[in-house]
Formats: sequence, C-alpha cells, structure tokens
Amino acid sequence: MRAHIITWLLSVVSAVIVGVAWVYTHPVPKLVQVDLVSLFQETAAEFASRQDESVTQDVQRQAVRIDMALQQLADTCQCDVINSAAIVKRPGKAHMNNSIPDMTAWVRDHINGR
Repeated sequence: MRAHIITWLLSVVSAVIVGVAWVYTHPVPKLVQVDLVSLFQETAAEFASRQDESVTQDVQRQAVRIDMALQQLADTCQCDVINSAAIVKRPGKAHMNNSIPDMTAWVRDHINGR
C-alpha cells in the first residue's frame, strides 16, 4: 500500500514539474489593440481646414508622434500592439470579457502630451 502512495505522489510531483516547465517556456503572448483608423481620422479632421503648405509637414509630424506613442505603449506593457481593424472575429461573448484590452485612449493621451 505504501508503495502505491509513493508512486502516486511521485507521479503528481512529476506532472506539476512538467506543467510548470511548460507554462514557463510557452508564455501566452500579451496583446493590446489600438484603433489606428480613428487616430488618423482625428488627425485628418484637425488638418483638413488648413490650406497652407505646412500642413503636410504637420501631418508627418503627427504620424511620427503616433508611431512613438505606439512604441512607448509596447515598451511600457511589454506587449504586442495590434490595429483594431486587424481583428476579424471575436468570441460571441467578447464584449463581456474584452479579451484584448483597447489602449486607444492611452495612445491618444500620449499623442496630445498628457
């Protein structure tokens, strides 16, 4: 009887060790989403009323600010940033658990210098 208990205990310990090793060596990728379309539409709306030649340079600067904010987000959260438009399908109850956090507001705040 004692041999069965020792065998069972060693089996459980071995399974736990293998499980921990698997989780440690195969981490789940961290993702966040950003609605780039809305960010660029806001930029276009800001500059649409201007007619001077400097608007092209200002749009390019804004694109660089957006890129820098996206890189800062990726560095801060140690995650991959994906465009919201790249998400084709979500699970039926995705609106309840929001499996990929939306960080558009964070990026918008960093673009505007807040």
